[in-house]
Amino acid sequence: MLLERLIDRAGKEPEFDWESYYEWLITEHAGRPVTGFAFWECKKCLTINLLYLPARYGKCRCCSLLHIPNS
Repeated sequence: MLLERLIDRAGKEPEFDWESYYEWLITEHAGRPVTGFAFWECKKCLTINLLYLPARYGKCRCCSLLHIPNS
C-alpha cells in the first residue's frame, strides 16, 4: 500500500529539476554567471552560507569569519 507507492515513486524521474532551478536562482542573486556554488556552515556561529565558485574564500554573512574551500 503506502510502502508500495513509495517504492514506485522512488523509481520514477523527479518532477522538478532542482539542480537547474538552484543554478538559475544563484545566478539571479549573484548578478553574474556562476560556474558553481557550495553551501558551507560557519564553525563559529553555525550559520549556513553560500559560496559562489570559483571564489578563493567565503565570508560568513553573520559573523564575518573567513572560509577557505577545499579544492
